Order: sequence, then structure tokens, then C-alpha cells
Amino acid sequence: MLTIIWAALAARRAQAAAVLLLALLASAAAAAAPSYTAAAGQALWRYELSTAQPNERRVRLAEPVEYPGMPGDPTRTAFAGKVRRLTPAGFEVVLGARSGGVAAGRAGTVTSNLTYRAGVCERVTVTGACPRATARGQVPEVMVSTHTAARLGVALGDQFTFGLVPVRVSGVYQPLDVQDPYWLGEEFIRPPAADTATTSIPGSAEDAIFSAESAPLVDDDVILFRSTADLYATERLLDGRSVPDLRETIAVLERDGGREGYGAGNSLPSLLDRVTLQRDQLADGVALGAGLLVLLCWLVLFVAVGSATDQRRPEQGLLLLRGVQRRRLWALAIGEHAAPVLVAIPLGCLAGLAAADLLAARTLPTHADVAVDTTTIVFAAVGAVGALAAVLLAQARMMSAPVVDLLRRVPARVRGWRATIGDVVAVSIAVGAVVQLRSGGPPSGLALVAPIAGALAAGVLLARVAMLAGAAVGAALLARGRTAVGLALVQVARQPRFRPLIALLTVAVAMLAFTVATSEVASAAYRDRSVVEVGAPRVVEVDATSRAHLLTAVRAVDPEGGFAMAAVVSGTPAVAGTPLLAVDSDRLATVAAPHPSYGVSLADIARDIHPPAPGQPVQLRGRQLIMALSADFDAEAFAGNRVRLAITISGRNGTRVVLARDDIKPDRKNYVLQVPECARDCRLVKIEIDAPVVVRDVKIHLEELRTAEAEGAAETVVLTGAQLADLQRWRQLTPGTTFLDAESAPRAAMVIDIPEGRLAKPAGVGVVDAPFPLPIYLTRSKGTGLGRSHPHDGVDGTPTNGLVRGLVDRLPRLGASGLIVDLEYADRLSVASQNGTEEVWLAQSAPPDVLERLRGQGLVVRGDRTISQVQADFDRQGAALALRFNVFAALAGVLIGAAGMVATASAEQRARVATLVALRRQGLPPRAVRGGYGWLVAFAVGSGALVTLVIWLLTRGGQRLFSDGRSPVPIPDWPTVDRLLLVAVPAVVLFALTAVVLGRIIAASVRRRSGR
Repeated sequence: MLTIIWAALAARRAQAAAVLLLALLASAAAAAAPSYTAAAGQALWRYELSTAQPNERRVRLAEPVEYPGMPGDPTRTAFAGKVRRLTPAGFEVVLGARSGGVAAGRAGTVTSNLTYRAGVCERVTVTGACPRATARGQVPEVMVSTHTAARLGVALGDQFTFGLVPVRVSGVYQPLDVQDPYWLGEEFIRPPAADTATTSIPGSAEDAIFSAESAPLVDDDVILFRSTADLYATERLLDGRSVPDLRETIAVLERDGGREGYGAGNSLPSLLDRVTLQRDQLADGVALGAGLLVLLCWLVLFVAVGSATDQRRPEQGLLLLRGVQRRRLWALAIGEHAAPVLVAIPLGCLAGLAAADLLAARTLPTHADVAVDTTTIVFAAVGAVGALAAVLLAQARMMSAPVVDLLRRVPARVRGWRATIGDVVAVSIAVGAVVQLRSGGPPSGLALVAPIAGALAAGVLLARVAMLAGAAVGAALLARGRTAVGLALVQVARQPRFRPLIALLTVAVAMLAFTVATSEVASAAYRDRSVVEVGAPRVVEVDATSRAHLLTAVRAVDPEGGFAMAAVVSGTPAVAGTPLLAVDSDRLATVAAPHPSYGVSLADIARDIHPPAPGQPVQLRGRQLIMALSADFDAEAFAGNRVRLAITISGRNGTRVVLARDDIKPDRKNYVLQVPECARDCRLVKIEIDAPVVVRDVKIHLEELRTAEAEGAAETVVLTGAQLADLQRWRQLTPGTTFLDAESAPRAAMVIDIPEGRLAKPAGVGVVDAPFPLPIYLTRSKGTGLGRSHPHDGVDGTPTNGLVRGLVDRLPRLGASGLIVDLEYADRLSVASQNGTEEVWLAQSAPPDVLERLRGQGLVVRGDRTISQVQADFDRQGAALALRFNVFAALAGVLIGAAGMVATASAEQRARVATLVALRRQGLPPRAVRGGYGWLVAFAVGSGALVTLVIWLLTRGGQRLFSDGRSPVPIPDWPTVDRLLLVAVPAVVLFALTAVVLGRIIAASVRRRSGR
């Protein structure tokens, strides 16, 4: 039997080579999937680890009790030994100890931490030396930052005290890289306070003070410290572990640490959640792409071997007539095709590894090793065995056919339910997948394969239609004398083996077009979402002392308003549930990035949320406020209940309520309020009378407001009695429960009348220097109509209402839910200090040194991101990586389709040439001697375009493009045509060239055999 099998392989070398090649491709595709998935998962882990927040990368263990003495190296303590036993492989341990206290030098004091931390000297540059161990009785050595040294007024070799312990400065350090996770964000290198002098050196006076390994004290009890261990996750953490195993490891670490009394601070699970989600999406996407390749290889083998088998039907019939048992024929068929398949498995592993390595080098965000493991070999074997099964299935009909049918030159047609069962199954799977996908929710199960299932079902149906149409059109053309085209169509339509080939080419074209279209839409979706979520080409998160400071600083950096805009974002309001964006509206249209999904131009928004102010702000300058007022109430009836004057001011350091030094008495008097922040400049927000219990009517006459630099200094009138009596300048804060009036004689004054029995918040007036209610633009998702009032939390976090001046679909930074207001007006109406995230939005034209300019205005830069950075992050997620693999798989599918054409043509070339030679001798013109493969390509390209359109319409809403769910910005409905054509046209050209070459080969064979 082995001799016969070898002879069969030698006699049918071309078919054996085709089986070997296609089995190799199937095996390589199957092997590439797990190899690429493992490498991409490793790259995702490394990338997420490199971009994670410091607290997401570590687990902290801390001793439950404090010990006396200088913080030192705990390496030789029982704590360190227990930590080593608890720490799983893959964690890097940094031991330390710390003590909180106050450092005092000749120039000032600093509240900081005296800290020992292993490895600190390798991460700083030091003027002097790192602290060294000292003996008992010697002054311990410490290392301070440049900022701490400046605040304390100490230099190299000087002494200062920490708590009650004198220490000596052995070195002054500067961190090499403040972004290093070693510093745990801002735990050791503290950011400066806003509006303080800053330098190019990161940190502030509150930076950690580092001690030596060993420094015994004369009196250890004067300092108490606690030992800590920070366990940093490294890239080795996932080596040999799955994510569930790692979760279990961390849970065991926390449990055992808790038993020892060590508090375990741990944010690592959030990082693992992101990695798990992206790995799952990556694995699903890669499996689909590899599955498509393998399926196409099997289909090509089925078609090619089926065609070759049909040509050997008479040979098979003669063997059966001569008494050869069918089981021996099966053994021969299995042996003939098993040999190439077995050879294909190791070759496929190597080819899959090479393809995965090449693809990983071109697509992954970081370097990752691609290796062959057991999974790779198993998948390669499955691909090859499936190829063998496809080959045997293609021969099953011949092996079981009666001898009479085998001796026929034309195989009998399959009729009845057997002819349509495959179509019914394919359509049923496709319908179920599409229904599940369109039912909503994340894609899973059949929904994941909806595009492929839809393409296969449509390809099978359209191939059947193409065969019927080809037969009818070909017969009509032959009847009209159109021999060339008619004969080609009839030849295609009369050969059943061409139907699966048409389906194959249709699927190859459709999946290439669909995958490239999805890739193009994904790129556009990443760009759109980045534009909306960031808001401007560049957004810098800052700390300012107040909203007024933020506005003033940004306007000072960019006086013309050409590239910078102040903004405050409140994304998680506590009360009204509507996120808020407050912007310096005059600059919105210039700085923010426009996007059509907003539904309204930024210029229209800016104009409507910043109408002309109804009045001017009341500016104050001076360290004291003096309010002249007279009061009318029964002091005896009030007994011990107080009536007080409260004035709210807003300055560079925020908004504050200031109480008068004295309680209000029933007479005319000047009431003094201390406002040191108004020495530079501040603004009057409101004037209130605080009377928690009103047992009789109270009337307050506000007659004049003055400022002064100090007690007894010259006073400046800010508001006269007439100005106070002009009620158009004031907004009553408690209408309905108090009454407001103006008085002109004997003195002009504002009169606040508080009725008897009122128990409520303070009564008063606010300056009308901003429209009220505040005009807002609101997203349509909130359901409030145009011109109506909408409740929300203001920029100070207090509940308020806004007047809806316009409706939008989306807003920058907020997406489909939120509102936008003018920052200056919102700040004028605010009555409390900071709430939300302070940002500076920058246009593309911002100068390179813009961050230094912002720092020069007292702003502290805390974060910096751009649209391009966020888009790049989306492009490195698991869904994007899987999509790139699918594009690669679709391109390979085109090559497999071309190989299928070649394999099918080779299998049936002899019969085709014999038929055409006979027709040529009977007078068939030379131009009619064509292979007919051009019509296969024409059918496949047309049906492929139609299939692409259909599955796009059915599945475009369920495509998974983002790892964190659906985008808040609408995903484009259609891809751009240029890139789609850039990829599809070469594929069509490849099919066309293959058809032309095959046709010319047949024509040459016919001329050679016929002599014409």
C-alpha cells in the first residue's frame, strides 16, 4: 500500500503540491493566531503597565505599629522577612520607613516626612552625598530636596531639626525622572501650591526628607516611624500565569497580609480588569480572522480536490469493476493526502510563527516575543487535520457512488434536499448571528461571527444565482450567435464545481472590503472620539488658587486670545446630575477643536452663553472693608440672638465669606471686616444679614461701603448710598421671605426688611454683574426644552438653575450629556470656592514654551494630553490590534482565492482542453477558445460588492471598535471610498490577471492539441 501511495503522489504531483500548500496555509493561519494573540497580550500588558497610574502598579504593605528611632532600612527586621515570604514572583519590592513631622530651619518650617526608601540615591542627582550610617551620639545625616533646602534656609553641611531631633544635611537632591513609578506620583515629590514661585526643578518645599540606613538616636522615643513595603508589578508578573491566576495570587497576598496585620493598599485589580478586557477582545478578533483564513483554505481544498476527483471517476469505476474493495480505495485516498498534511504541520508552525512575528513587529505598541508552544502546535494540527477532512469530504461522494455513476463522464446532479441543505444551514447561522448582533448588548456568541456568517451565506446564495443566470444568459447569447461569451458562460454554468469557487471568491472580496472598511471607520471613530473627549488639540490640567486666578493667568499668557482658553470641567456633579463645562467663551471658537457631532457651531455657543453683562463688577482694593449702616430692631427682644453682617468676596485665592468684627446694633455705625486678600484686588459678591432667629422685625439701612489699607488709614469710597439704593444693581437672594427697598432721605440707602419669625438662611443681595439665571447650552439628552430652566451644580458645586439658550447633540469634553456656560459669568455668580477640574485648552498654534509661561503665572501643571495622544491610545487597544490582524487575514484570503482559481483550473484543465479541442476541430472560432475564468471573477467581484454592502448595513452598528464599550460620539456610517478602493482594486486586478493567465494557458494548450 505504501508503494501505491507513493506512486499516486508521484503521478499526481500537482495535486499533492496543492494539498501541501493549502494545508500549510491552513496550518500556518491556525498557528499564527495563538502566537500573535500571546505576543499581543504580552504587548498590551507592557503598554498598560507603562501607562498605568503609580498606585495601579503596586501593592503596599505597612506595619500596624510604630517604632521609636530614626526611619532606617528594615531589611534585617522581621517585617522584611515576612514581606519576602508573602511576595509572589513577578513583583519588585521596595522597602522603606517613614515618620511624619515638622522640619525647622533658620529660614522657616516645613511639614514633611522623614523617610528611608531603598534605591533613592540611584534616582536622584545629589549635590554632596547620600546620607550615611552614623553612630549613637552623632548627628544623623539626611538628604533634602532643592526646594526644601531653600524653605529651611539650609545648605550642604548645615543642621536643622526634624521634630526635636537635630539632623545634618549631607546632600541636596533633585529627582531624575519625577514620572518614575518609584515616586508613587506625588507621594514623595510634592507639587508646589498654586500661585507660588516655581522653577524648572519638579517638587516643592514639602518633598520627602531622606534618612540613612542606620542612625541610632540618643533618645529614640522622640521619633516614631512605620516600616512599609511597596510591591511593584513588573512585566514578569504574567509569565506563566493567566490573569485569573494572578487575581487569585493577589487575593492570597492581601489575605495573608491582613492576617499579619499589614494594611494592603491595592489598585492593581483595576489594571488587570483593563488588560483582561482587551485580551479577550483581542483573542476573539484574532480567532475570527484566523478562522476565516482556515475556512477559506479548507474550501479551496474541497473545491480543488473535488474537481480533480471528478476527473478520475472512470478510473475509480474501473478499479471497483476489477474487484478492488472500497476500504482499500479509502486507505489509498487517506494515505495519498495524509502525507502532505503531516508534512504541512511542522512547516505550518514555522510559517505561522514567522507571520505572527512579522505582524507583531508592524502592529504592536511595544516589543513582544513570539514563540511556539503547545497551543501553537495543537492549533496548527487542527488546521492541517481540517484540511485533510476537507480533502476526504470532497472525495466522499465519489467513494460512495455506484459504479454506473462513476463510469459516466459527467457526474449526476445532486437533487432534492441534499442540494440545498448546505445553503439552508449557512443562511440559518447567518440570520441567527445578525439577529443576536442587532438585539443590542456587547457582541458575543454568534454575534461575533455575524460578518463572516453573513458573507458565507450571501456568497453561497449568490453563487447559485450566478450559475442559474449564467446558464440562461449563455444559452440566449449562443442562440444569437455570440459564441465567445455564450460558450464561456455555459461552460461555467454547467460545471457544479464552479459554484463553490464563485462563493469562495465572493467571500474573499467581501471580507477584504468589509475589513478594510471597518478599519477605516475605526480610524475615523478613534479620531472623532479623541477630538470630542479631549476638546482641544492640547489640554493641560492645572492647579490654580481660584477660578479668577485661572482666567487671569491664561489671559496674561495669551492676551490676544489666539491659542489658550481657561476651562473648568465638573464631570461628576453631586446633586443635579448634569456635568458642566465652563469656558472663557470669547476664545472657545478659536481654541477648541470643532466637530460636526456637536450639531451647533462653537461660535454660536460662545455668542449665546456670553450676552452683555447687566452690570459691572464691584472691585475692592484694601485690607479692610468698612460698611456704614443703621439698624432698626428691638435689641431687648432679641436677647442673646445675634444679628451679623457678612460680606462674600472673591479674590485670587478664592471665594470667602467675611464676618464683621462686631455684631449689628440698633444704631448707626461703621462695621469693619478684615480682608487681607483684597490688598491686591478682589470682587464683591454679595452682602448678607445673618439673623438666624428673628423675634421682631429687623430693618437694615446700608448707607456706604469703603475700603482702607489699615486701621485709621485713608478710606476710599467704593459704593455710595445712592449706588446702594439703586436696586437695579442688586439681585435679591431671598425673595418672598425678605423685602428690599431704597431710601433717599435723610440719607440714601438700601433697606433690607426681615419680617418677624423668619427662620432661614441669611437675607441679602448679590451684585448684578452677570446674567441670572445663567445662559447655558444643554445637550438634548437631558430633555429640557429651549427657553426653559434646567437645574445643575454650578462651578462652585452649589445647586443653581440655568436658562437654556440652545440645544446641542454633544459638547466638547462632556459628550452626549452636559451643559456649557461662560466661566467668567459662572464665577461671578458663585458663592463658594473650587469645584471641578481646572484646565487650559491650547490650540495648535500654542508656542513651545507655553507650559513655562503658565507656570510663570502661578499655575501648577498636573497633566498634559493631546488629541493625537488619545487617538494613539485607542489605536493600541486590543480591539484595534485584532482589527489589524483581520486586515492581514483578509489580504491573505485574497491570495488563497487566487490559489483556489489556479488549483481548480489545474484539476479540470485536461477535460476542458479536450472539450475545446473537439469544438475547435468542428469549427469553433479561435476567439471563442477561452477559459471562462473571467466571468468567475466578474461574478465574484459584483457579488462581493453586493455582499459587502448587505453585511455592512446589517452589522455596522454592532462592530466592536473600542475596548471600553461604545463610543459617546457617533461612529461614521460609511468609510471613505478612496482607501477602500486603494485596497480593493489591487485584489480585483489580481483575480483578473489570474483569470487572464489561466485563459491563455488553456488557449495555448488548445492550439497545440488542435494544430490551429
